Amino acid sequence: MQDISALLNAAISHHQAGRLDAAIAGYRGVLLLDPSQSGAMANLGSALCEQGKPAEAETYLRRAVSLSPGNAELHNNLGTALFDQGKLEAALASFHKTLALNPGHEQALGNLGTVMVGMGRLEEAAAGFQAELAGHPNSLSALKSLGIVRWQMDQLAEAESCFRRILQLAPGNPDALDQLAAVLQGQGKISDALDTVGESLHRGETSQNRILFCDIVRSLRWSADNAALRLLLTKALLTPWTRPERLAITAASMIRQGAVTGAMIAKAVAAWPNPLSAAALFGETGLASLDGDHLLLAMMTTAQNTELMLERFFTLARRALLIEACDKDAALAFRAALAQQCFINEYVFFQDDEETAHAEAARARLTAALEKNEPISASLVATVASYAPLSDLPGLLERQWPVPLLALLNQQITEPAEEKRLAATLPALTPIEDAVSQKVQAMYEQNPYPRWVKAPPPVIQDSIGGYLHRQFPRAIFSWEANDTPDFLSAGCGTGHLALEFPQNIRARVLAVDLSRTSLAYAKRKGGELGLTNITFAQADILKLTGSFDAIESSGVLHHMADPLGAWRHLLGLLRPGGFMLLGLYSEAARQGVVRARNFIAEKGYGDTPSEIRRARQAILALDRITRVSSCADFFGISTCRDLLFHVQETRFTLGEIGAFLKENNLKLLGFEIDTDVLAAYRRRFPQDLAATDLSNWQEFEADHPDIFIGMYSFWVQKVA
Repeated sequence: MQDISALLNAAISHHQAGRLDAAIAGYRGVLLLDPSQSGAMANLGSALCEQGKPAEAETYLRRAVSLSPGNAELHNNLGTALFDQGKLEAALASFHKTLALNPGHEQALGNLGTVMVGMGRLEEAAAGFQAELAGHPNSLSALKSLGIVRWQMDQLAEAESCFRRILQLAPGNPDALDQLAAVLQGQGKISDALDTVGESLHRGETSQNRILFCDIVRSLRWSADNAALRLLLTKALLTPWTRPERLAITAASMIRQGAVTGAMIAKAVAAWPNPLSAAALFGETGLASLDGDHLLLAMMTTAQNTELMLERFFTLARRALLIEACDKDAALAFRAALAQQCFINEYVFFQDDEETAHAEAARARLTAALEKNEPISASLVATVASYAPLSDLPGLLERQWPVPLLALLNQQITEPAEEKRLAATLPALTPIEDAVSQKVQAMYEQNPYPRWVKAPPPVIQDSIGGYLHRQFPRAIFSWEANDTPDFLSAGCGTGHLALEFPQNIRARVLAVDLSRTSLAYAKRKGGELGLTNITFAQADILKLTGSFDAIESSGVLHHMADPLGAWRHLLGLLRPGGFMLLGLYSEAARQGVVRARNFIAEKGYGDTPSEIRRARQAILALDRITRVSSCADFFGISTCRDLLFHVQETRFTLGEIGAFLKENNLKLLGFEIDTDVLAAYRRRFPQDLAATDLSNWQEFEADHPDIFIGMYSFWVQKVA
């Protein structure tokens, strides 16, 4: 007979090492031999909970509790499994039982507050933690929990006091530093918030303080250079700590503060639209110095630039390098990065006929050299790649190249070849028959949107309900979770958003789109991330069938012939109690876009890349009227085509959205919006803790019409 103790110890070792599959198999083996083994039962429940199977975990934890009713830890673990399923009342009872058995159980205290907040019982939660502090005034867990509740009640000064008290008792406490930084940000004390999160990062980088740093700095514009912040921004872009494009503007602002690079950018802006010679633009030593501007190179290779002054520098630099230094191997890292940036934005930079002729001549020289197997300078390759992709030039991969060129060749040759291969493997779930859908499909086959580079790392993988509680801690909702929920990304495009969900939510994800080109891009990116819980397929969402626990359709419905009809169709696929993320254009925010689109129609600009480049320059002359240069999408061919040349667009008001929510029994959980905007809203409407009153938001948007310049992005729940 097998030694049960040895089996149990082996399973525990696997569990402690994070090998959950092996641990679960071991615990099950023990229970087959001895079904009354309460230790194996309890550990199995905990491991299943960690694996994202709270319903199955509940079964084993209840059995363990029945065998050991006086074990406080078991009641706490059962409460966690219940909370992960949205069973808030039952979870509350379990945490109360834990604290009855062990009044000082720190995890249960925090869990109790989390559940009460989820139930909207903020005052009660705060009173409980205050009572705990009355008996234990130096309890770090009670101070932390009270601070979080005060924060969620929008009592930011009181929350700040709690976290500062923790730091008095435990200097350098990482959680307290991060929470204090977030509270300071919420109060508009941005400099103090940045100093505090900087201290946290200095003590040790975590996913929490990295994300917080990015959230604080993304809206900042710098007035002086700062070496420490440059380093952090560079790391945040390259690692990355968030989506790199979220940091593009603040990075550009810091780049312009550099003594050498900033001077070059200023020259380009002053001279625009007139070209500058290489000597006039770069000076005697400036070109070589660009290779040492690591923040500049990081931004150029990870995100589409979205700042006009930097675009003008890139445009004039590209021209000068083409005409005067095409074959000179100087500043190769900058030249290769410039070519990567041009590929990312799909060659949006303006070029006149003379520059076009020089670019064609350079490409002809490179082609001839490849055919004759002649020596080729790395700079010539980078220069040619700055005007058109290298994918149709055979033989480049067979040669040896300097390191700066390797990432460029991978971007423009290897990755597109892999996407072409993947496109042929994608299944088609439905035909594409709707006339508008066919037009939209044709557009995105030509211009997959957006061409992104890096995805942020996952924070923690959670249930759908848990994920949304972290997103909207003041929203009151419940959910019935299963261990293998189904998630639909309806119109996933290049997977820019869709791929974040399987990283952060325990679910089976189906991602569909009209465009095989876009899907192939998304599938390649999913492979790079090592994701196995997402499936890509071509489909028209109007013809989809099935049943899902959550659906994401961001930036899709407003491009359909009948957006509200399509929304109703998706709701028919959503299970009762399920969640949906929508992204819809704002009528108020896009008035400048409407004016620009009218101008384009009046002047007769086409939607080819050369016409888009021409139209952009003409629109910039009217930017005081259109203000479209404030839109990030203005800075790339695909994104600009989507912004200003789309074949189908509908815009909405918050009143229209509110009427649809009411008509279809949908509950608004909250907007995905910048932290500083949300803080400003709460200062104006402090009574709306959940920030879900659409009449308030309508008033707020009337005074700040650009806050939804991207889209209304919001989560709703289908009330059961």
